[in-house]
Amino acid sequence: MTTKKDYNEFIEYGIEKDDAINRAREATEGVAEAMHWLREDINGVIYMIDATADPFAQVNIMMIGIIESRRLPVVIAANKTDLPDASPQRIKAAFPQHPVVPISCLIGTKVEDLYEEMVRTFR
Repeated sequence: MTTKKDYNEFIEYGIEKDDAINRAREATEGVAEAMHWLREDINGVIYMIDATADPFAQVNIMMIGIIESRRLPVVIAANKTDLPDASPQRIKAAFPQHPVVPISCLIGTKVEDLYEEMVRTFR
């Protein structure tokens, strides 16, 4: 089920309302499909969040909640720290119960820190 907030995010990018509603619905279905892969044989989840965006987006709240409900350990990678608007601190404030590792996939910054946190968390 999509919400007004979901499709309004698409409208902000200039997409017409009907198309925005459809895209938000497809995105929600994609999240549900991704959850199918959280099987019992998974040891943990690396969840990547764009550090320039609002971490309180509905999809993030829903995904973290589902991961927590399955009692899986999670490491949050705060990506895009190479950009001036990045704020890994917002992500840490949004999800203080999980380790958050600021990284930049584009330039490879702090990827080793992510590996180290994975080893600590997924033992």
